[in-house]
Amino acid sequence: MTAAPLLDGVSPVDAESAIFAITLVTATVGAFVAYQAFRGYLRNASQPMLYLAVGIALLTVVPFLVTRGLRLAVTLTDAQFLLLVTAFDIAGLSAILYSLTRA
Repeated sequence: MTAAPLLDGVSPVDAESAIFAITLVTATVGAFVAYQAFRGYLRNASQPMLYLAVGIALLTVVPFLVTRGLRLAVTLTDAQFLLLVTAFDIAGLSAILYSLTRA
């Protein structure tokens, strides 16, 4: 027996709207968390908090801006966009790792 696809029977317009809404919420919450970490950096002059803020922003906000905003301005293939988003993910994870281990 095979499982039914998650969005089976949902129109492509509804699926695109749902994906946009979910990614917008993710970017908004990520921006808020990054802002709070940045405030912690300003309050305590803590370098790890700065790297944490940058890492969270690179993981949550930048991919949203790349996939939604940059796609309208630049003509790239899907593979190039995926590579760009993956590069930002790696940079964000590296910044968070640095904030937890070496900063």
